[in-house]
Amino acid sequence: MGSGTKAIVKDPIYCNASGARETAPCGEYIIDNRCDCVLLCKNSGEKSFTLSLDAFIQHLTEGRIAFVG
Repeated sequence: MGSGTKAIVKDPIYCNASGARETAPCGEYIIDNRCDCVLLCKNSGEKSFTLSLDAFIQHLTEGRIAFVG
């Protein structure tokens, strides 16, 4: 999984932003893999969020997130 890879969030998932629990919006994201975390960014500059690598893999395995293309 390299930077610039695209993924789609198919079901709402929870992420942690500054200690607050928020729901990440469904839709297509660009993935930026940074060491032990995964940053998902919207193309339009909308809100982005970060997941731990473990959480990203869990959501991918459970079908909440899928690679595009």
